Amino acid sequence: MTLLEQYLQDKRPLGQLLETALAEDSLDPDEFAQTSGAICVLHARGSRDVLDAARALAKSLDAKCRALAARILGELGCPHRSFPEECCDALLDLMKNDACSDVVIAAIYALGHLGNRRADLGLAALAAHPASAVRRGVAFALNGTISPDAVRALLQLMQDPNPETRDWAACAIAHKAEIDGADIREALLKGTQDRDAYVRGEALFGLALRRDRRTVPLLISELSRPRPSNGRAQQVYDAVCALFDVDEEERSDAEWLEALRRPPIH
Repeated sequence: MTLLEQYLQDKRPLGQLLETALAEDSLDPDEFAQTSGAICVLHARGSRDVLDAARALAKSLDAKCRALAARILGELGCPHRSFPEECCDALLDLMKNDACSDVVIAAIYALGHLGNRRADLGLAALAAHPASAVRRGVAFALNGTISPDAVRALLQLMQDPNPETRDWAACAIAHKAEIDGADIREALLKGTQDRDAYVRGEALFGLALRRDRRTVPLLISELSRPRPSNGRAQQVYDAVCALFDVDEEERSDAEWLEALRRPPIH
C-alpha cells in the first residue's frame, strides 16, 4: 500500500486531524517522521470541508493556526491540487496582509508548492524584502515561472547574500530553457563563478542547456578540480549531459574531460 493510499484510508474526523496537525507543525523533520502525518492526510483528502476549515484557520487570531492554514492550502489535493484558485486567493491574502513574518513566509512557500502563476507578481514584489528568509522563499516559489517580472526578480535574487537564495534563483532560471537572452546568459555566466558549488552547478547547467559554448572551458575547469570528499555537485554532470544532449551517463571525470576537449563538430 502506498503512502497516499494509507492517507486516504485514514478516517479520523476533520477536527481531530486539525488539532493533531497543529501539534505536529512545530516538530523538526526527524520527529515529524515518527508521527501520524495529519497534515499529509489533510492534503490527500483535499475535500471542500478541508478547504473551508483551512480558510477559517487563516482568519484565526493565533499566528500558528494561520501558518498551518498556509501549509494545508499549499498542497491541498494529491496527486493533483484541488481548489487551486481558492487556495491561491487565501494564500495571497496571507502573504500580502498578515502581520506575522512566520505566516508570510509559510504563505510564500505554500504558493511555491501550489505553483499557481497568478501569484508571480506579488512574489516578485518581495524580491528586495529586508528579511533573508522571505527572499529565500520567493526564490523557491518562483521556480517554474517565465513571466518577465518574475524573471527580473530571479536575476536580482541570483545576487543575494544568502547562498540558498542564489541557488533557488539560479535553479529557477537554469531549468527553463525558454527563458533566454543576453542578460540571462550573462547572469548564468556570472553564476558559474559563484563561491557556492551548487550555484555554480546550476549556472553551468543553465548555460549548457542553452548550448552556450562558453560552458566548455568552465566544465573542463570544474571537472579538473580535485573531487571534494562529499562528491562533486550533481549539477556539473547534468550540465555535461545537457551540453552533449544525452541522458545521464555513468562516465568518469577523465572520460568527460576527454569528450569536452575534442574539437566541436561543425
